Amino acid sequence: MKNTLFLCLFLLVIAPNAAHAKAGLISFGGENIVPVVELPDDERFQTVDGDYVDIGYIYKSVEILFIPLWNYDGRFAGMLPQQDAYIDLTPLQVTGLTLEAGMVLPEAPYLDFWHRIGGKIVCLVLCGALALYVRRNMQKKASYFSSLPTGQERLKDILVNSNEFVELAASVLEQDDKFKVQGLEFIVAKKYFNNVISISVFDMSKVSIEQVQAQNDDLFNRLLGLKKMLAMKSQNTIHYLYFTFDSSPTALEITTLKKLRKRKISKASNLIPIIIDFEKQVIESAMGVYPSKKILQNCFTQAETHLDEIVEPARV
Repeated sequence: MKNTLFLCLFLLVIAPNAAHAKAGLISFGGENIVPVVELPDDERFQTVDGDYVDIGYIYKSVEILFIPLWNYDGRFAGMLPQQDAYIDLTPLQVTGLTLEAGMVLPEAPYLDFWHRIGGKIVCLVLCGALALYVRRNMQKKASYFSSLPTGQERLKDILVNSNEFVELAASVLEQDDKFKVQGLEFIVAKKYFNNVISISVFDMSKVSIEQVQAQNDDLFNRLLGLKKMLAMKSQNTIHYLYFTFDSSPTALEITTLKKLRKRKISKASNLIPIIIDFEKQVIESAMGVYPSKKILQNCFTQAETHLDEIVEPARV
């Protein structure tokens, strides 16, 4: 009788602060509540508003695309009939309610398999599948060889047909007669995650180091407008300048070209020079290369055309 009186008084006291909805459904820190013990529907376990209270387990979770990845801050609470509404209870109060009802709290875990482990397994499987896809895609690109005769043609073939770059007309950088890019063979671009990447390829047998130096600032300014011109939305832009040599450049020429690197923080843009030596089959760079050196080095090797793959015309 004393326990009943205590519990009734307790519910009357906490009733004014009773229910509040959970913080969110899909996000970081969203609250969820699941039933644990169904208490008898009588006045001992009734709020001043007439709602019957059950024991529930409330917890916060991190969910991505409806997949539960992490549960935390779990605790018992008084569960109300209204969806996602509850009363905060201390462990002592939860024990008192279950004893008054002649029940025992079940042992953990209180969440089902999906919310405890299943979501994590699905996430790991999806991440593994994505990693496998990326790895196979990279292996496919790394194994691509072109059968075209010259190194520069093979380089273009690798960029366009294996790495999904799109060739642009040189006129995108030459919008007026005041500026003409000397030595430019071709330019390609693509969107890669949240970056726009362009590659301008120069034939150094057709232009001098001095000419390249003289036009570098104007070229960078033209490349800055490339993203807007192509209507590509991104946070960062990376512009590579590939300087290709049929005859090996000197160490001084390599150093000079590497110094052409530029960066504009306000535009989140970088200009990165890459030196490709077809004679020594070497790639020099001021920093990271895209695509990777392993992929680009395939332009040094001409793929063989097997005669058995050529179908002869039928004889009459």
